[in-house]
Formats: sequence, structure tokens, C-alpha cells
Amino acid sequence: MFSNRYRPYLVIVLLGLILYLASSFFDFSYLDDNTLILDNYSIISQASQIGNFFTNDVFFSSNDFYYRPLLSISLFFDTLISGQLPWFFHVTNVLLHILAACLLFGLLKKLKSPEPLAFWLALIFLVHPALVQAVAWIPGRNDSLLAIFIMAAFIYFLKFLEKPRLADYIASLLFFSAALFTKETALVFPVLALFYYLFISEKKINIADKWSWIIGATAGILIWTFFRSLAINGGSGLSIMISSILANSPALIVGLGRFFLPFDLAIMSVLKDANLVFGLLAVAILVAIAIFKNGVSKKYLAFGLLWYLLFLLPSLINPDPKTSYYFLEHRLYLPFVGLLIIIAQIKFFQKIYYRRPIVYGIGLALLILFSTLSAFHLPNFRNRLVFWQSAVNRSPSAPMPARNLGVMLYFDNRSAEAIAAYRRALELNPKEPMAHNNIGVIYLNQGKLAEAETEFRKELEINPGYDRAIANLQDLLILKNQLR
Repeated sequence: MFSNRYRPYLVIVLLGLILYLASSFFDFSYLDDNTLILDNYSIISQASQIGNFFTNDVFFSSNDFYYRPLLSISLFFDTLISGQLPWFFHVTNVLLHILAACLLFGLLKKLKSPEPLAFWLALIFLVHPALVQAVAWIPGRNDSLLAIFIMAAFIYFLKFLEKPRLADYIASLLFFSAALFTKETALVFPVLALFYYLFISEKKINIADKWSWIIGATAGILIWTFFRSLAINGGSGLSIMISSILANSPALIVGLGRFFLPFDLAIMSVLKDANLVFGLLAVAILVAIAIFKNGVSKKYLAFGLLWYLLFLLPSLINPDPKTSYYFLEHRLYLPFVGLLIIIAQIKFFQKIYYRRPIVYGIGLALLILFSTLSAFHLPNFRNRLVFWQSAVNRSPSAPMPARNLGVMLYFDNRSAEAIAAYRRALELNPKEPMAHNNIGVIYLNQGKLAEAETEFRKELEINPGYDRAIANLQDLLILKNQLR
């Protein structure tokens, strides 16, 4: 099966296209993609604006938190093909996911995993249900891009350790720098590289080569820090970041559960609705792997877990502590690579004869199961109304999905249902921003001026600086004076 060196890659490409290419018919979800693409189309569609991608936050707003210039560049190239139509943005997401699976296959082989095992694990990554969001939701590509750059940086780092060469040195640092300009989570990569070199690598390079890589990585971080400082003013304080990570740390267990037992998926999960049982079972599986005599070496177990934790921890930071924390599954994309590295190093799996019918059958059954789960999860992303209805169904305790479902219903001229959704959001969170304002807009359109004024004033009690509520209230008062 593996006599042809390109055959595994061909299988990965074909399976990825079969499973995911239907998403090219999907619309926008109206979770960030409408802002990134539709609202900012005049910026992201112009080659002359590319320089501004590096000196502004990704939304070109005053929020100043998300610095993602390479995400913006990727969206720019998509606009050249499909303009404001979503189909090619979705195609790009599929192609990026396929490329990431191919790189994972190469990385696992580079870590001396048997080729058949590396191939099966790459396929599992390709069809894993918890990664559907990174493929089907257009902004989810940022984590695919991050994974591609990090895995490429690590592959070339491993080559550099084997035999220090200038080409591998430059490639590793360039891919690391690209990862930084994709997402700040990449900052932890040098820690992982250092851990691997100190505790796992059999190759030891001379001190000049070690310092050259350290200096190069530091230079990349400094360059990124400079450009980021032009776009981002400050950020969350250290104490807020630490308290946010501690408060949301159960998400680490939830993520493990969604890796081993991906049956509790949700587009926008709050921890209150997440199933910790699956996560605890996943922890038990990892403990079994650690103590099993044919399990994984402690060094690789530590490395894989460190990979998982370091790449997932930053996602636990809630940039606005006043709002609920939402656990989005696309953030599991790169952390899952660490768990796959652990599985690839399990001695029992490495000794299996993969052409035995029973082994092949078990692997195929798992692949079919995960593909089926992904195929059923994929349609939840097909348009904005289905997307938000699914978010509400899977996260009944989350106020923001209920509020946004109301917006989508309003767009479809289903005002009564929209008001019900907004009321549901306010039941879950009496201070949910924009909900009262949006109800007021519906009442205003219906000519219910007293009810609209009440809603606008309630919004301003909760959210005093909300410009739309202020403008809506002013327009309403002018209208009332004219009617008098």
C-alpha cells in the first residue's frame, strides 16, 4: 500500500475533498466572517492595503486585541477569485486543512513513527469531528494556518538538529515568524523546541548553532512585537489573563474529551453545558497510556501534553471578562497535534503489523465513524440561521447565541421569533448587550413607540455608551415630537 511515496498524500487529498468540498456551497455564518469579509471588503480586497494589515487589528477596529495579518492576506487572495461570494473562501479552508493533514503525516514520520501509523493518524486528524469548525467556518482557517506554519517550522527544526544547514535554519525561522503573524499563540513554539532538544533529541548540535537558532527566534519575536505594537494598544493585564485561564481551565478537560470521544460537539460551547464526563474518561485513557508497559515513553508523553497545553492555554483568556467565555472547537486544531504525537509514540501501536485484516478493519471502522460524525456535523455551518440555531440547541445556557439567533431571524423578517430569541438571551443574562436595543428596533418598525422607548432606555441602563441605542432613542424622540 505504501510502495508509492506519494500514494498516502493522494489518499489524504481525495478523502479531504470528498468529506469537505460540499462546504463550498455554504454561506457566511455571521460570526466574525461578515465583519472580516463583507464589512471590510473595501480594505481586504485591495493590494494597496496589504501594508495596513500589519499595522491594524484584524477587524480594522478599535477593539485592539486580535492581531492576524496573515489571516487578512489569505482573505485578500480569496477576494481575487470570488469577490464577496463565500464559495472560494470555503474552498481555501478545505485546501488548508488537507495541507495540514499532509504536514502532520510528514511530521509524525520525522518523529520516527512507522509510516502506516503516521498515515492512519493523519487520516484521523483529517476527518476528526471536533475539527470541522476549523474547516467549515471561514475564520477557523486561522488555526489551520497556524498549525501549518508551526508544523513546518518544527519539521525544519528537526532537520536542522539532524544536520545543521543554512536552508533548514532559515526555513524553520521563517515558518515560525509566519506563525507569529498568524496568531500570538505561536510564542510558545520555542519552549517546545527547547524541550524537545533537551529531553528527546538524540542529536546534539554545537553551541554556535544552538545560539544562532535562539538569536534568530528572538529576532523574529522582536520584529513581530514591533509590528504588533503598531496595531494593538496594550491588552489584558497579566492578573486578568491568569484569573481568566484559571476560571476557564475545565476547558482543557473538555478538549481532551472531544479528542478521544467527539460525541458532545457544540459550535459555541459554554462550560456549563459541556460534558466533563467525556473529558474525565479521556484523562483516564491518558493515564492508562502512561502506565501501560507497552505505552509511550514518559518524555514523549510530557512533550505531547506540553504541546497540547501550551497551544490551548492562550485560548482560555477571555478578552472581555464582563461577557461569558465561549469554548470554540477550532481552537483545538493545533493542540490536537500534540495528542497525536503521543499516540504515534505508543510502543504497542508501533509494533502492530498494519496489514493484518483485523488491524486494518479496526482502523477503517474508526475512520468511518469519525467521517460519519463529521458529515453530520458539517451542515450546521451551511448558513447563518442554521449556524446560530445549532449554537442555541447545543449550548442552551449561552446568552450570546440566543441573541444572535434573534438577529438572523430578524434578517429573515421573522420578528415574533426574533423577539422570543432576544427574550431568551435576557433570561440567561439580564445584562446581555444589544438585546434590548434590537427588540426596540422591532417595536419601532411596528409603530409601537412606547414599547420601543422602554427597550432603548433599558439598553442604555445596561450599556450606556452604546451608540446605536443612543441614535435609535434620539430618532424615536424626534419622531414622537413630529407626531405631536
